[in-house]
Amino acid sequence: IKGVFMFIKGKGFYLALPLLVVVLAKMLHPILYVFLIFYFIFLYLKHFKILLSVSLLLSFLLFLFFYLPQPLNQNEISGKVVSKDDQSIVVKRGYHKVKVYGEFKNISLFDDISLIGKPYNFHQIQNDYAFNYQYYLYSLNIFDTLQLEKIKSNQHQDHLYHCLEKRIKTSSKVKSLLSLFILGTKDEQMKEYYQKLTQLSIVHLFALSGMHLTILQKWLMNFLKFFFSKKGQKCISLILIGVYMFSIPYNISYLRAYLMLFLPMIFGKWLNQLDIFSFLTVGMLMYNPYLIYNLSFIFSYLIYFFILLLQNQKAGKYYLFLGSIPIIISIQHVLPVFSFLIGILLMPYIEMIYKSMLYYLLLGKYVLPFLSLEYELLLKMIAFIYDFSFTLPFSQPTLFFIGVYYYLYLKGIYKLNVNRKVTQEVCLLLSVLLAFYFYPYYNMKGQVVMIDVGQGDCFFIQQPYARGNVLIDTGGLQKSDLATSRLIPYLQSQGVFYLDAVFISHEDYDHCGALASLKEHFKVKKVLYDFKKKKIGDLVFKNLALDKYYTNSNDRSSIIYVTINHLNYLFTGDISKEVESDLYQTYHHLDVDVLKVAHHGSSSSSSEDLFKMIDPKVALISVGKNNRYRHPSYLTLKRLEAYGVKIYRSDLQGMVKIVYYVGKNYVMTSSGF
Repeated sequence: IKGVFMFIKGKGFYLALPLLVVVLAKMLHPILYVFLIFYFIFLYLKHFKILLSVSLLLSFLLFLFFYLPQPLNQNEISGKVVSKDDQSIVVKRGYHKVKVYGEFKNISLFDDISLIGKPYNFHQIQNDYAFNYQYYLYSLNIFDTLQLEKIKSNQHQDHLYHCLEKRIKTSSKVKSLLSLFILGTKDEQMKEYYQKLTQLSIVHLFALSGMHLTILQKWLMNFLKFFFSKKGQKCISLILIGVYMFSIPYNISYLRAYLMLFLPMIFGKWLNQLDIFSFLTVGMLMYNPYLIYNLSFIFSYLIYFFILLLQNQKAGKYYLFLGSIPIIISIQHVLPVFSFLIGILLMPYIEMIYKSMLYYLLLGKYVLPFLSLEYELLLKMIAFIYDFSFTLPFSQPTLFFIGVYYYLYLKGIYKLNVNRKVTQEVCLLLSVLLAFYFYPYYNMKGQVVMIDVGQGDCFFIQQPYARGNVLIDTGGLQKSDLATSRLIPYLQSQGVFYLDAVFISHEDYDHCGALASLKEHFKVKKVLYDFKKKKIGDLVFKNLALDKYYTNSNDRSSIIYVTINHLNYLFTGDISKEVESDLYQTYHHLDVDVLKVAHHGSSSSSSEDLFKMIDPKVALISVGKNNRYRHPSYLTLKRLEAYGVKIYRSDLQGMVKIVYYVGKNYVMTSSGF
């Protein structure tokens, strides 16, 4: 065994890297195996024959025995409640966790519960770069979701968590901060500030992480030094922290920080920190491969990897910020320019507040006045910083940008570790960042997008070279803010940070319900309800208005006709057969290649008169999955098929894009072309 450890020491990263690639290739795309081939060639050329042999063997074994966790598919479950909010609980059953939706007024965390439920299926948003809630649950080991039918039994269990909860209980506003820092939970008051912290990219200072664990360990060791040696202080403090950590809700970053303190105590004689961290990363991914879809895991582990590579460098903490930029942009699509400086300035104050909270746990009300004062000052500081913060907008980073950026970044780390200047690398990194900032302005691609907004309509038109960005309708859901949850994140991911115009076909909520929120949170230059002809960029939008008044609001929908890259589009709102007949009598014939099917494919529209006038090749139906109106109608679908029209539906295929580039047009769905 000693010989094995001697062989591994200093080589842990090289052994773990191919295993990591195998997991990523299995989860993301087989193309990543190409990297593995180049890696093995590299080892061969460097004459690392033993390392090559071991890497090949381990990679092959992982490839053969790679396992994805599977749902339990059980309606009756028993276990321990490990998470709770207003609408659901999470029940842990060994490895698996089950999320159960319902009312749980008398249920507390860590209660033993037995219940019966029925499968709960939620509609996964199928827009590009949308938050994948299903994979997020999987990353937390939650592989089943149920709707509560009956609680068979519930047994309350006394737990350290409840002791901590009682200890921090106070009528003061500071309770929100105590819950965040001590229990790792957010109440409604803190959620508002947490959003601001995320936008400022300083949320890591407030989420339990390695910084807080280090402070806690030093704080404990100050008390233990009167009774134990240095080694004893460290061991007992880690045991106490371990008990505490497993008594609060699961936290990925905190667990990583704890294990990177605990494991070196056991394996430090044989392995260095990078070895331990490399095996820890692969071990976590083998335990649950879906962790690669968890942003907390990605951010925490990648940044800690950079910390290990820079730990002996004085300028490391400044260079470290550059490594986080692609992740920040991927999450927020904006880069807070002064976030690094803000983080450095706030860190000592956050440390002081955290220590005050620890003393509050010991001394209670005697510390509360000081803690309340610190908290009020913190809120004012956050509000001030937020009001004067400055951000640069970015589109979703491309793989090419990320690859080039991190190649230059790692090259800079190498130079720092051999005591060479990194001025050239820093300048190149900033140049790459600047070039990507202007990417939307030299992007030659345009697109017409049917955004998945559920039961409603929303179409986005983006012209090349940022010449014009338009929405036709915004969609609208009563129980969800579509603007902030779907529209704005997608627009930002495309490098769009303002809209030249929003056309509203008519005032039904499923067509314009998200408009108010969109205008509040996003720059909209014009909103057009009624128009005849409007030129935006290179496109001319025509409203095929009819000289007739209709009593039904659906029939008063704007009928928008526009030619985009040699294709003629017809957006028909919610018009009925009557309007289609009048349209036919007025225009007789229209060249239409792409039809936005009226009224979500209802049988009240898409009549024979419409198809006497047009001969479309493609039909777009924006409709919610399993909607109560049973749209689209079977008759409408059959009629479209009879006319040889290719049908694309948002309830089945999610987002549908017609991408155009240098005279070519390509139809793309969430699953590809």
